[in-house]
Amino acid sequence: MSEALRIALVSTPHLSVPPAGYGGTELVIGELARALTARGVEVVLYATGDSYVPGVEVRSVLATPRWPPDRRLERVHAAWSLRDAARDGGFDVVHLHGPGAVEVSDLSPAPAICTLHHDLDPELSALYGRRPRVRLVGISHSQARREPARCWAVVHHGLDPSRFTPMPDQGYLLFLGRYDRVKGARQAIEVAARAGLPLVMAGKPHERDYYQEEVLPLVRRNNVLDVGPVGGAAKAALIARSRAVLFPIQWEEPFGLVMIESLLCGVPVLATARGSVPEIIEDGVTGIVCDDPSEMVGAARVADRLFDRARIRRLAEERWSADRMADDYLRLYHVVESERRGEGGALDAAGA
Repeated sequence: MSEALRIALVSTPHLSVPPAGYGGTELVIGELARALTARGVEVVLYATGDSYVPGVEVRSVLATPRWPPDRRLERVHAAWSLRDAARDGGFDVVHLHGPGAVEVSDLSPAPAICTLHHDLDPELSALYGRRPRVRLVGISHSQARREPARCWAVVHHGLDPSRFTPMPDQGYLLFLGRYDRVKGARQAIEVAARAGLPLVMAGKPHERDYYQEEVLPLVRRNNVLDVGPVGGAAKAALIARSRAVLFPIQWEEPFGLVMIESLLCGVPVLATARGSVPEIIEDGVTGIVCDDPSEMVGAARVADRLFDRARIRRLAEERWSADRMADDYLRLYHVVESERRGEGGALDAAGA
């Protein structure tokens, strides 16, 4: 299969690619751009002007990111990007990464696909129904099943394994993410306390009342070490030194990058069986899939003996690399490009 394609990746105006700190969507876009370029694909990235991916041309209408997210601004960014792509005229596929771009997708003469990075939203589902020309790609089968608008394919996220170095277990449990109800911040503290193990928390409060009333008292009572937001190499090292990562989510999370970051460090993940968890965690091999956070207590106590960290890393390199993600998207691009040339090339909507 020839990789001689030219692809436009349309990111968001909210964060740079890759992001300086937190930013799942923009991180994945950066990883995809790198891996595609390594395969001989010509990539043009439409992102904020401070974005930088080696070997990738960046085009921008905004010099710097604008936060918090704003749908109107997203449409402005997307409209400029798609008009520029239309003037260019040389793209085989335009790959969108936000609903604002779908709203203005008629501006693109090239076929478009859009990766859904968000949870179920009836307003957005209705929007996608009005733009059937844009093919939707889910980031998990769980997300795709719940989305009323038809997902044409599913491509799981992937990351560059070289950014994650396995390290010796230093005995602590780790909760990494924003401190709110759906992420299960309180449940993580309770699991660590019942297991009799130290807990490190890395993130920041998201729901202020919940944090002040339910999380902070437990942090103080149980001597939890809260290191605040971390990113880059510091985050990778924090994960790699943990005994296990706690992921006691209380919602149908579409993906959960922290899980594959952990696995790429060789660290097991103890998670509740919601959202994409059963697709990502191989129960008993790369972690434990629990019906309830209370089931995590026993697993946490024996995680240092229960799991083979070298095997976890090895499996993660196969399943959760940016190279695998890029290969999956290349299959989709080639199908779309073949159909544009009238050569057929149907793909089962179940996945790439």
